[in-house]
Amino acid sequence: HLAAAVPNFAWLETREPETRLGFDNFDFFPVQPRLDGTNYPVGDLPGLGVEVNEEAIQAASFRFWEAPHLKRRDGSVTNW
Repeated sequence: HLAAAVPNFAWLETREPETRLGFDNFDFFPVQPRLDGTNYPVGDLPGLGVEVNEEAIQAASFRFWEAPHLKRRDGSVTNW
């Protein structure tokens, strides 16, 4: 709704569903915007169009994940 309400809003970057990062998980978010071609249709209900299933999120297990560390030839850590 924010993008639809801003008159000079032209571009929105979004995550690709193929990456499966959890944002497209319909168990956690049973109601969410769905891509229709190249557009996200604006719903007719108030709000952002997202419902959160807090019980499902609380029941899910959390696994700590640490991003890989890039290292230089001398063994020192470098930026991404």
